[in-house]
Amino acid sequence: MWNAINRLLSLKVSDVMSRSVVEVSASQGMDEAAAVFAAHHVSSAPVIDEQGCCVGILSATDFLRRNCSQGYLDTETHMLTQQDPDSPLEIVAKGDLVSNYMTHAVQSVAPDQPLLNAARIMCAEHIHHMPVLDGHCLLGLISTMDVVAAMMNAIEEVAVDELKKS
Repeated sequence: MWNAINRLLSLKVSDVMSRSVVEVSASQGMDEAAAVFAAHHVSSAPVIDEQGCCVGILSATDFLRRNCSQGYLDTETHMLTQQDPDSPLEIVAKGDLVSNYMTHAVQSVAPDQPLLNAARIMCAEHIHHMPVLDGHCLLGLISTMDVVAAMMNAIEEVAVDELKKS
């Protein structure tokens, strides 16, 4: 068991992160972002600005928040409009953009950080996906599933080694 623990302690974020990451743009519409999520079967994506810097993260929870917020008038993202004096007032989106719904204050991690530090942050902040950054440059994404898989792999490696010895 100590071998599995030592193996986990030796892992860096870069050892387990996903390098092929689905990204969305801050200026993209939410419907377009939803189509990207569906096409790639993801529940979270880093948000990239025009310079290619990671400026946020968009998650499935943000889509829920968006749908729930449409039950009332949010004056930052919606406005009342009327086609003519005889027509009813309508609520329309000012800009149903990713930047209006994403999480701006993103917790991120560097690729050379120990995996257990990333896991500790994810637990403390109650987050499931964390961008891996070099400065503002996106290198990858680490998820709770990546952490669980690393734990399972470490345990299985030790179990296989023990079986070979016996």
